[in-house]
Parts: sequence; structure tokens; C-alpha cells
Amino acid sequence: MNHSRESYDRLARELGGYRHPWARVLSGPDPELTFDLWLSRLLTPQTRVLEAGCGHGPDAARFGPQAARWAAYDFSPELLKLARANAPHADVYEWNGKGELPAGLGAPFGLIVSRRGPTSVILRLPELAAPDAHFLYVGPRLNVPEVPERLAAVGWDIVAEDHVSVLAHAPTWEDWQMRGEFMGKLARRADWDAEATVRGMPYREERHLVLARQLGAGA
Repeated sequence: MNHSRESYDRLARELGGYRHPWARVLSGPDPELTFDLWLSRLLTPQTRVLEAGCGHGPDAARFGPQAARWAAYDFSPELLKLARANAPHADVYEWNGKGELPAGLGAPFGLIVSRRGPTSVILRLPELAAPDAHFLYVGPRLNVPEVPERLAAVGWDIVAEDHVSVLAHAPTWEDWQMRGEFMGKLARRADWDAEATVRGMPYREERHLVLARQLGAGA
């Protein structure tokens, strides 16, 4: 999809948040359940969390009450309106991860998370992270090379990593078209006619999960 502010604002208005617009049927567990598990294990009543690219606030709403503080940012005003409504306990800021930190953000944080959000936050970890902080990321491809590259550049170690791939089906041609538009790939009717089964068009839901800490920090 076009990753402009206008595109994300449109998702907020038309879909009520940052959501995939196509239906899908998974043949196994949702690959992002691993992210949920890792995040749950990192949260304590003392944890100060910063979420990069919070979208309409589903993680802030679900996990925020388990933390001492949940701060979040996004660059889409329409998504932020939804995030503030969905997670009123969270401190939500309009920011694109560049330039000065938002006033009142309140760094440092003990946990910085990004669920399919911007990898640019990694380059800001020296300003955002407490000395013993973790960084947790899940990306929408089997391998997101800029994540380990940027972590190495700021002196952080990967302490856990997973590459998850689950067979999925888009059940209708319309769903396959919507997925193609969202992913920035042209969906061709000839491909659908040749490859779709009674379950729909098969494809892989892929995720790259990374948990990192500063080099030399305790495990």
C-alpha cells in the first residue's frame, strides 16, 4: 500500500483502524501470536512501554493496563483519534519518529515495541531506551534485514528471533484483489483462475520477530 499519512487516514475512516481489508483463512496459528506471547512475558507493573506506530491502539488497549505506563505514537491523525478512544489510559502522540522527541514523551522506556510499525524507531533507541531496556518487533515479511542492521548500528544484541510462515487462503477474487492493492502487487485474474482452489488463493502469512537488548546488558 501507499504508506502516506493520507492512506493511513483513509484506512482509519473506511475500516475503523489499521486493518487488512481482505478476508483470510489460516491453516495454522496466527503468526503474530508469538509476538503476543513475548510481549506478555516482558510486561510487569513496573514496565514503562513505548509503542512505535500504534495505529488505532489495539495493543495499547489490550496490554497497556499491564504496564506502569504505555506511551505510543503514530503519524496519522485519524488513527490517533481512534487510539485515544480505544486506549484512554495510554499517552498518545502524533509523531513520525523523526526530529525532536514529542514534548512530554517521558523517555527513557524499559520496553520499546513495534508491531508492523516503523523500523526507524531503532535508530532512536539511544535516546528512548533505559539502560536495561528491550526492543520487540514483528514485521510483515519472513525477513526484514533492516532490523538487525539497524540494531547493530546502535549497539544492540538480538537475544531471540523467529521467522514464521503459515499457509493462508484469500477466499474470493475480491479478497485477492484487495490484498494485492494493500501489498502494492497487481492481482491478475489469470493467476486466480489458474491457481485458486475451492478454499481460495493460497499464499503465505509471514512474520519476522526480533527481541533485542543493548550490547552487554544482562539477559
